[in-house]
Amino acid sequence: MGNELVEKMLPALEKMDWPTTAQATGLGRKSFDIGIEQLTSYQGDPNDLMKALLTFKSGDSQPFSFAGVAFTLILASQENDGSYAKHGLEQAMLWLEKAQASEPEIVAINMIEAMIYTNIGRLDDARLVLDYLYQQDPYDYYVHLAEIAYWQQVGDVEQVINWYEKSMEAAKTIPQRLRLRTQLGDYYAELGKFEEAVTYYREAVHLNKQSPHVWHKLAVTYWRMEEYEECERCNQMTLRLGDFTAARKLEAALKQQKSDSGGRGRLFGRK
Repeated sequence: MGNELVEKMLPALEKMDWPTTAQATGLGRKSFDIGIEQLTSYQGDPNDLMKALLTFKSGDSQPFSFAGVAFTLILASQENDGSYAKHGLEQAMLWLEKAQASEPEIVAINMIEAMIYTNIGRLDDARLVLDYLYQQDPYDYYVHLAEIAYWQQVGDVEQVINWYEKSMEAAKTIPQRLRLRTQLGDYYAELGKFEEAVTYYREAVHLNKQSPHVWHKLAVTYWRMEEYEECERCNQMTLRLGDFTAARKLEAALKQQKSDSGGRGRLFGRK
């Protein structure tokens, strides 16, 4: 999917009317931050990428617009198996170099270089960039996100968790804090550490009690812990906020579990 999507995007990028202002501006930085926030919820819909590109473009600042394109191309390059299309990352680097040509010292822009190196497998280069950026600004939120991606690629669980926690401290907005807690909950759930996952999902719903998808993650985690009463309570909250297939499937499994313990196995593909 990644390589195909990138090939479709490249001609459109070339045709877009990009800003002529060669300097970084306050409006450009604001649009960059908004665009990055839009991309953090990307789930494979190309329309979301285009919305972010238009946001980057609206800042009327070449460095931030071009850096936004680079970040967008990184996401577009991701294949279904989690790998990244090399051509897409190479194109991301070309757009990033355009941004760096006029503004070579902006930390929020240069962190994208570390992201590209990480995803292309050049971990030594990524480490050099990250160490330099950390010296420039040890509290930058974007550098913290790049550190998470780097340590995930390395496979160091302790460092991944460490940088998630640092990122939560650096986060400036409620959506950022909500997303990071949810993502750390996901990470713990993938590790099979369900109690820790519950802790962060609960922190996330404390920040936003109206998010059906976080309530659903919490419900599924309780199901895996075989705490069915808590699972049912959370799933009921999910369905009050949003009626979607996964929550209805869990509702049916909970009903079956009361009379037939085989419901859990069928839900998760086990016998």
